[in-house]
Amino acid sequence: AKFASMSKKRVAIIGSGSWACAIARLVGKNCKRSELFEDEVRMWVHQDVVDGRNLTDIINTTHENVKYMPGIKLPHNIIADPEVESTTKDANVLIFVVPHQFLDGLCEKIVGNHAADCIAISLIKAIHFDENGIVLISDMIKKGLNGMDVSVLMGANLANEVACGAFCETTIGCTDESNGIVLKQIFDDPLFHVTVVKDVPGVEVCGALKNVSIS
Repeated sequence: AKFASMSKKRVAIIGSGSWACAIARLVGKNCKRSELFEDEVRMWVHQDVVDGRNLTDIINTTHENVKYMPGIKLPHNIIADPEVESTTKDANVLIFVVPHQFLDGLCEKIVGNHAADCIAISLIKAIHFDENGIVLISDMIKKGLNGMDVSVLMGANLANEVACGAFCETTIGCTDESNGIVLKQIFDDPLFHVTVVKDVPGVEVCGALKNVSIS
């Protein structure tokens, strides 16, 4: 899929762990200052209760995920949402940052709920195996979302370093170069340098080898 019009695009983050929160700092800032994207970025949060309060309420009032990334403030345009359906409603870009074991169930809820021109990007550093051998996480997402174009973002990046503003480099692997260029605008920052290449499997496997999780 390619973006169908020049209207502002809605970005959604699926996941709220330490890596998701680190990347949300960049995504929120870039969407806020870009004419290409809507200011508001919804982030799906698996609901939890911390000190008697819903985690989503804590994030939306203190702008901090006290469970997974304490002490790090999120941009005010990052909105925590406990329902993945409302998080992804009419989204043009889906950013997947969740354990890959949850993908099948999430994709069942997301498919068809997004914009018609929606594209996705996986930040999940893992390898899955089925009875036929290796399955790329990007292919799991693509299959679960009826053939959606899925890119990947991988690098030797640690969540705490990215969240604290240490200089990092990363790579987006894409199939459609025009989508890769759009995705770069969501993540690229003077302290988070993004390179785009037309190679999803190569980038994804290298990222997974850095942080292997085999099932």
